[in-house]
Amino acid sequence: MQADDQEVLIRRVQSGDTEAFRQLYGSYKDQVYDYCRRLLNNAEDAEDAAQEAFVRIYQNISTLDHPASFRYWLYTIVRNEVFGRIRLRSGHQMESLRDDEERVWIDETPHDKSVRSETTELVRMMIGKLKPEYREVILLREYEGMSYVEIAAITGNTESSVKSRLFKARRALFEMLETIYGEKE
Repeated sequence: MQADDQEVLIRRVQSGDTEAFRQLYGSYKDQVYDYCRRLLNNAEDAEDAAQEAFVRIYQNISTLDHPASFRYWLYTIVRNEVFGRIRLRSGHQMESLRDDEERVWIDETPHDKSVRSETTELVRMMIGKLKPEYREVILLREYEGMSYVEIAAITGNTESSVKSRLFKARRALFEMLETIYGEKE
């Protein structure tokens, strides 16, 4: 969706146009759900968090002064919902994710597929075991493709703090993979 089109849509939502909200919801629901699912490691919790976040977005969109900053505003609300749920269930074991869309190269052998699938699942599991603040920056950067500035705006941290967390999270993942794969050889 073009930025100008989005701003018009947001203004319509702020004027009470429910059809405009349906369009806005349709544009973001999959991204929001995926973000929630990756942070919460649970499909049902992710659905609940995404729905609750959209309710809050609908209820509070009139407070959004700058429609151009909608994406940051949306992810901030979604983030608050997700981390609220994480705080409530802290101490509970998080489920690992399954990848529903396995993409396979044509020339890939069954062994290659197996190794890649195992590595993908292992990385997902390891991301799920990171502390939420480290998991979040990995997900926003690597899965959502956001810049450091965008992540800082969403998380309320400085850009240098985001970079530091991302560096530590990547290093921890790399070291764990190195340990695991180093032991297999």
